[in-house]
Amino acid sequence: MHHVIATPTNDKQEIKRKIGLDVVRATAICLVLLSHFARPLDSLGIYGVELFFALSGFLIGGILQRNLLNCAQWSFSEVRIFWARRWWRTLPNYFLFFLVSLVFHYYAGGLPSLPRLAPFVVFSQNLLSVDSGFYAASWSLCVEEWFYFLFPLSILAFCANRCSKRNALIYTTLIFLTFPPILREFLFGNNDPATVRRMTLPRLDAIFYGVTMAFVMARYRIAPARKLIMLALGMAGLIAIGYLQMRCLGKGSSELFYRVAFIGMPLCFSLMLPSFAAMESLPSPLGFLTRPITNLSLWSYSIYLSHISILFGVYALFGDTRSNGMVNLLSKGVGLAICLIVSKLVYEHFELRFMAKRPHDIQQSS
Repeated sequence: MHHVIATPTNDKQEIKRKIGLDVVRATAICLVLLSHFARPLDSLGIYGVELFFALSGFLIGGILQRNLLNCAQWSFSEVRIFWARRWWRTLPNYFLFFLVSLVFHYYAGGLPSLPRLAPFVVFSQNLLSVDSGFYAASWSLCVEEWFYFLFPLSILAFCANRCSKRNALIYTTLIFLTFPPILREFLFGNNDPATVRRMTLPRLDAIFYGVTMAFVMARYRIAPARKLIMLALGMAGLIAIGYLQMRCLGKGSSELFYRVAFIGMPLCFSLMLPSFAAMESLPSPLGFLTRPITNLSLWSYSIYLSHISILFGVYALFGDTRSNGMVNLLSKGVGLAICLIVSKLVYEHFELRFMAKRPHDIQQSS
């Protein structure tokens, strides 16, 4: 998703990127990459994904808020426009790399059966269980796609029952912030908490902390000093969660960590987002990083979906020579370079073409 603001200039819309949100997305994808390219840093992956969830909720929450304001009533027509814009953005890449995963697993000798593949078409592979191994990165996409599907539909259901749009938003948010944690408590009894993390329905609330923050920012003016306080609180919370993670890992029990992290991480990241959303540019000494950060942000979706297949494909090419430390490091560097090149090409020649097909966003009602 693009992080942009529109400002009127000579009766036209000038699109300007928000570097602060680019920093957030680039940081998230770097954390994911580090967790998969360096085994000692594996625990960083959860922070990257939870940051993605908070950011997605923040951005989509802002879009939904504007859409609701711009329509006289929230009808199925508005829901279809919202779905179309999201799906033209997310589905082409998802299915492109789904096909890549099929080819990869075919040559690796582990192609799943057709009944096991079918749920991937409708993002139902991880609703209340986890399909591990094949196209593993898709689990977080399932959470987001079901959010895209259910949230505007829930608002529509409340509006159809004579709720105001404002109340429909409040009721829907409350439902999605309470139902997943309750469901998780039932699932913890029979599942590894690390497995519950990748299930779809018990993780929907991860996105709604960002959504809630977007609603708050749209309704209230948050002074810069308060944004800094929120940023500090978010950072302090993440440090506390990191400390809890180390303690739990040391004791060999992770349930307490995940119970706290499932709520704490997206909440802490959401508290930090208003400060980053206000960042228009990097400090002068860091200005040279603007272009790399922007590129990482633009390519992040393709990087996320492609890096596992590319990394293990490169490992296979290097074979047993990776037992040498320097060769192993070289294989990781080659894998990362190929991943960045592929993601750049996919973004420029595939993603942008499909994004151009999206319908116009909901316009201001007359």
